Amino acid sequence: MAMQEPEGFSLSYRRFGLCGGRYTAWTLPSGAELMRAFNPPVGAARGRHEMALALHLCLARGPGRITRHIGEVRDLPPPRVGLMTLSPGATDLEYEAHGSTEIVTLTLPESVFTAVGGRAGDAFSRGLLPFRDDALRSVLLELTERAASGASERLYVDHAQAFLAASLASPRRQPGRRPLSDLALRRVLDAIETSLAETPSEPPSLQALADLAGLSVAEFARCFRAATGETPHAFVTRRRIERAQALLRGRPSLPLADLAVALGFADQAHFSRRFRQVTGTTPARFRRGA
Repeated sequence: MAMQEPEGFSLSYRRFGLCGGRYTAWTLPSGAELMRAFNPPVGAARGRHEMALALHLCLARGPGRITRHIGEVRDLPPPRVGLMTLSPGATDLEYEAHGSTEIVTLTLPESVFTAVGGRAGDAFSRGLLPFRDDALRSVLLELTERAASGASERLYVDHAQAFLAASLASPRRQPGRRPLSDLALRRVLDAIETSLAETPSEPPSLQALADLAGLSVAEFARCFRAATGETPHAFVTRRRIERAQALLRGRPSLPLADLAVALGFADQAHFSRRFRQVTGTTPARFRRGA
């Protein structure tokens, strides 16, 4: 069955390695690339990426030895399941496995780090050894699951990669930075409402909202949550669902598939998933009880 191409990604399938390794890759609007790779029980992969940084998460591995080389650094410890590693760009990578493995990799360009006030090079203060970070792991897994299911949204993609870049680079808070002002917050909320009313399938990007507020992406995301109690993505999703509830009450004969399209969701299934996540019930049940 062909995988659905989610909003905010372009989808491709590729093969790599010497023994039938394969991965699915999704390209983000920023140029970042998300990959889910599977290596057979005996396999090898060699190559390089030209991004500023790659973040790797080990999802599964069978018994056996794994050898990892990055440039001139040989025989690095392999990650255990649930651990992550980093690799720099423009560097030869080699990976040999005697035991099946499944790994998620996100390669990020320098521009993503610049947007959050950091540098990719700052991330390598962690070194090249495997590390654990539950927050990074959770966001990377959700980004991958949304891409694979076709249920992602552009605003979420922007927010997720900004969070990952900011967390990896850990930029220091700029001195004198003030919280989101009431006027700036009003501009942002008005822009969201206008977008949902006029172009529901194209909500404003996180960068566009941050520009309206006069803040970096990472600073805006933190300030918006402090001001509203929600992330920008969660706020937009909730407002879309509230609009859906009004339409379900006011137009009871409108097919759910048409309603989903009118609200900017990819399809009825995508709409139903989001509706249930926010309200705890399905659109059909909500309509019957309205």
